[in-house]
Amino acid sequence: MRHEKNSSPYRIIALDIDGTLLNSRKEVTSACADAVRQAAEAGKIIVYNTGRAVSELTEFFPLLPDIRWAVYASGAGLYDIQKGKAFALHGIPRADADAILALARTKDLMPQLVIGDRDVIQASHMARLDHFHMEIYRPLYERAMTLVPDIYSYAANCREDFLKINLYHADPAERVRTREELSCLTVEKAYSEVSSLECSAAGVDKGSGLLRLCGELGIPAAESVSVGDADNDIPMLRAAGLGIAMGNAARHVKDAADRVAADNDHDGCAEAIRMAL
Repeated sequence: MRHEKNSSPYRIIALDIDGTLLNSRKEVTSACADAVRQAAEAGKIIVYNTGRAVSELTEFFPLLPDIRWAVYASGAGLYDIQKGKAFALHGIPRADADAILALARTKDLMPQLVIGDRDVIQASHMARLDHFHMEIYRPLYERAMTLVPDIYSYAANCREDFLKINLYHADPAERVRTREELSCLTVEKAYSEVSSLECSAAGVDKGSGLLRLCGELGIPAAESVSVGDADNDIPMLRAAGLGIAMGNAARHVKDAADRVAADNDHDGCAEAIRMAL
């Protein structure tokens, strides 16, 4: 693990969701909900910092009412929950998006398009979520996804920016090859979940999103804490004044952090929040 950067009081606590705030059953435990409330009562600003789209976050708004801000789509957008407003959006250049989807079309994978106010997948892929190692997300997908007959036709006719393109692979090893085949593009590429390759605009990641939100709120990044478990969390662990990896994180993710908490099935997120108080 690297050394802590400072001993300043922390004002922002940024939480990844899947594998961090949620346990392996995709639940927010009472201990984690209590820790969020206690941090808010202590004057901390709690923030979602997630690869999810806004449409995938709404279930948490009534459950965790003390959280106002979200860095979403892996840093491509900021969201004010209180006002229901997305801002500071950074989309993938169209030429890059077209190249990503052209390659995806040749492979056995499920593309997911994250746009400003919605998440889009192909309707036929809903019956094959287990094939793409995403069956645990079925209830969420049934609530949050916009389903289209043909994702590639939809993308070709869409005039809005794609904030992020997720490529869920049937063979997790294939995503390594996909990443290599996209190496000619300047887009950001990160692994998440078991089978996903996330593609974002150059310079956009959870770390850059956290820094933009800190700037919007007038709070130095050194006074922020980030908590995460996956490869796509590494930039925010490094950008924050204090980066905390979950116990269920891989070794290289823990090595990018300052501290390590318990895993997500033993309320590690609650432990991490208490470290910031």
